Formats: sequence, structure tokens, C-alpha cells
Amino acid sequence: MATFDEVWSWLQDNLKPSQTIKNWSVIRGDLGRTVTVVCVCSGCIEVDPPKAKNIQVVPKQDFKKVWDVWSAYKSGELFRSTIPEKTRYVTYILSILHYYEQEVTGNA
Repeated sequence: MATFDEVWSWLQDNLKPSQTIKNWSVIRGDLGRTVTVVCVCSGCIEVDPPKAKNIQVVPKQDFKKVWDVWSAYKSGELFRSTIPEKTRYVTYILSILHYYEQEVTGNA
């Protein structure tokens, strides 16, 4: 499994403004909604979800918190409902990490 720094570097290099990412969860898969990348900054990724009133600024450290439990989440050892304790941006982060894995490994 890649280190968080490798994942963050890949996201910084490959996510582009106006790119849409499908919302995803391990149990339900594609949730039928998307989030649009607004800005990829060194310390955050800004996204524009259709139902939010404002652009959401997702800090790098929140991505790290979720990446630290990513394997447990994907294997079913950890439920999505427990991840919000780590960040309020869980839906966006799970979706972006899933996109990363699809693009890099062809799996997810």
C-alpha cells in the first residue's frame, strides 16, 4: 500500500479543477452523485458538491486521517459511520481516495 505522502503527491499532480469525481462508499459503491474539484492546493483540496451552499475546503490532514484507516474501511473492519469522528468531509475523501485507487491500481 502506498504511503500517504505518495497518495497526496499523486492527487496534487493528477486532480484538476472542474474534474468530477463520483461519490462512492464501500457498501453501496457509486452513490449516484458527484463532487467537482475546484482547486488542488498544497494543504487542501477544494470541492464543490451540488447540495452544499459553499465550496468545501478539505484539509490535507483530514485526508491523512482517512488514509490511515482506508484498508480497514475497505475490508469492512471499520464502518463509514465511525469515520466522521475523524473528519466532516468523509464522503468527499472516500470518493477521492477511491478514484485514486481506480486510476493507480485499476482496483478499488
